[in-house]
Amino acid sequence: MAYQVIGRSVATSRPGARVRLDGWGTAVVVALAWLLLVVASALNRSDFISHQTVLAVTFTMSIVGVLAVGQALVGISGGFLDLSQPTSLILTALVAARLLAVDINVAVVVVITVAVGAAWGLLNALIIVYGKLNPVIVTLATNFVGLAALFLLFQIAEAPINSGFRDFGRSSTLGLPNIWWPMVALVLIVGFFLPRTRYGRHAIAVGGSRFAAQARGISLRQTRFAIFTAAGACAGMAGLLFAASSGPFTPSSGTVYLLPVIAATILAGVSLAGGRGNIWLILLSVGFLSTVPTSLVFFGLSSDWQAIFQGFILIVAVAIDGYRERNVAR
Repeated sequence: MAYQVIGRSVATSRPGARVRLDGWGTAVVVALAWLLLVVASALNRSDFISHQTVLAVTFTMSIVGVLAVGQALVGISGGFLDLSQPTSLILTALVAARLLAVDINVAVVVVITVAVGAAWGLLNALIIVYGKLNPVIVTLATNFVGLAALFLLFQIAEAPINSGFRDFGRSSTLGLPNIWWPMVALVLIVGFFLPRTRYGRHAIAVGGSRFAAQARGISLRQTRFAIFTAAGACAGMAGLLFAASSGPFTPSSGTVYLLPVIAATILAGVSLAGGRGNIWLILLSVGFLSTVPTSLVFFGLSSDWQAIFQGFILIVAVAIDGYRERNVAR
């Protein structure tokens, strides 16, 4: 029997084959971890199983999930990680808040905000491509520069409280937060089209082997531009959801998202080496990680423990990624 992972095929039928933590194997591990967390929390306090818990988890999933889609695109294409997401998130949230404050039509605000996010991604791509620099270093640098610029622009901001935009962000549909539904739609759409479109297949090929992709006539430059621009657009969408659902925010408000986003991306099976990953599994990994903060509250632990658990989960995720890569290399 063989099963296909985006960009690679891994055979599992040979005698003595080891258990693979690829594709749906990863999904099983994450699902079991999530189930154990829920069971442990429910045994500790029976009121953990409630609609309020579902609301809390799905609310947390929304912004992390959208950012994770952008991060996954970068990872699958061999760009490693986009560390500038905290700045792009707050920049686009600020743009949305300022435009809404002067009574700009919501549809126009959406278009402009996503475009600003895409422009941020394009800026990263320009520096990476023409400077021939490491994407991780470039995005780390642009994040620091962008954060400093944001501190010069404002100290605190908020979307108009009485606007329909805020009403949308604070309301629910079918018992789940409104901002959760765009995240689900994005994950499903990108997960479906990535392996079925020209640029998606090019991104997977470049991530698998840039030299083999170039030999097939695939432009590394064009792929970098397309992927980082798309990742920036995802950050713009996350900025919209953040502005719609959050209260007053500061330039540093986006930093809390980077660790869970990276952990969720790797847990979803996206390889740090590129060329492999399943966008749909983001729903599972983000759901698991978004349950952790609520579980900690029910166990009576302070919010300081959240970063500790997220850091530990990130270490485990990176270890799993390394294990997958060693198996694929065999």
